[in-house]
Amino acid sequence: MREVQVNCKAANLVVLGILATVLSFGVPIASSQAQQPRRTETAPAGNIENGKKRFQAHGCVSCHSFSGQGGAGARLAQNPITFQAFMNYVRKPKGSMPAFGSQVTEAELADIYAFLKSIPPSPDPKTIPLLNQID
Repeated sequence: MREVQVNCKAANLVVLGILATVLSFGVPIASSQAQQPRRTETAPAGNIENGKKRFQAHGCVSCHSFSGQGGAGARLAQNPITFQAFMNYVRKPKGSMPAFGSQVTEAELADIYAFLKSIPPSPDPKTIPLLNQID
């Protein structure tokens, strides 16, 4: 029971850390976008199947779930973050996410990124009949 409480507290800290990080990046990015034309970044081609395997093998699933929808860690699926920002964060995260440094190669990160980008969006809750039943 104590371990579950500790894990819940740790999960809350992870979520708060990620939220703080995202918000801290959001303001400067918004102001710089107004001044400069937006550049699009092309992510390296990645292998989706290998990315799924690497996502599981490196333990990402323990915090981000098998489908990248989040849990103790941030929701990664359908996240518009660039590949460069993704790679930088995995290498030197802020908050309680462990740093992977050179443990994960750039090719593996490209594969994981491709896998995460391939995950379809979650359905709108309004389209799920079970969630819309009135007793």
